[in-house]
Amino acid sequence: MFPHTVTIYNKYIDTGIEKWQRTVISGVFWNSSKGAAVRKTGVSTVDGLQLIIPFSASSFYVKPKEWAALEDKSGHWTLQSGDIVILGEQSYEVVKSSSELKQFDDVLTITNVDTRDYGGSMSHWEVSGK
Repeated sequence: MFPHTVTIYNKYIDTGIEKWQRTVISGVFWNSSKGAAVRKTGVSTVDGLQLIIPFSASSFYVKPKEWAALEDKSGHWTLQSGDIVILGEQSYEVVKSSSELKQFDDVLTITNVDTRDYGGSMSHWEVSGK
């Protein structure tokens, strides 16, 4: 039911420099769509993502504000608008800019995160992206 693996890149600022923390998470469900919309100003993409991450997929999740306050972010991850998610396991480390990640297929930016805490094995995060 949750056959996919994703790589999440969490953005943070360290001494005025944009950096990205990479985390690989298995046991998730990825459902994406690709498309285009024709507007007066031209053609724009309307790619979309529905990503379901069970709470049980990783025990090192930290809420966004808590994560931002961590001095040592290694081993922890979060879900927040503006972060990047890629289908599959990626070992690539961002050097200068998130635009480096465009070299991969199935790269989307997180736009919304809903926490569905049902108090049991059905608890999960629903992540939307574009």
